[in-house]
Amino acid sequence: MCAGQGLFVQDNGEGHLVPKSVALVEQVSTELLAKAKISLVVFMGGSKDLATKEQRQIYQENKLKTLHAPFVALFAYYKAQKIEIVANPTDLLDKDKIFFEHMAPFLPKKWGENEAQNNARFSFALLNGYTYMAEALSKARHVNLESNIKEDSPNSFIKTTLYILLCSLLALFFYAYFFGSKKSQ
Repeated sequence: MCAGQGLFVQDNGEGHLVPKSVALVEQVSTELLAKAKISLVVFMGGSKDLATKEQRQIYQENKLKTLHAPFVALFAYYKAQKIEIVANPTDLLDKDKIFFEHMAPFLPKKWGENEAQNNARFSFALLNGYTYMAEALSKARHVNLESNIKEDSPNSFIKTTLYILLCSLLALFFYAYFFGSKKSQ
């Protein structure tokens, strides 16, 4: 395999997906394929200039020919600032939810100002979306992925704390309103 070429992370020659993330993706995808029989592959676009939609479409078609269903392919084009998720069969997972809830919020806001920071944010967004895709696919097939990043009781501590604070503030407001000192007339 050439540089930037793995089984589940391909065309990462420019290193837009950092090495630790590549190692995690390779490990989780191997486990997902073994347990759930689903391929989850990340294509990084390589060093090619894929600025136009037509160029990206040709790249995607060529890469998709190498995969066997069922699969999910995550296409990430750093230079074009685009990400696309392709699933076969199409109902394998909710692509829009994964993208808009777990990837888009972490993408760079202003491209071109700080290349290192942009690359770090891009890599994090890809890894975050990838882990949620892997988890959704494993749950759909009723398997447990040991190597995936786990999210135990997501936000439950924060939600509970905020709920207690809100109730306390409301109680103080009502106490002050009904039992507070009354102005003498």
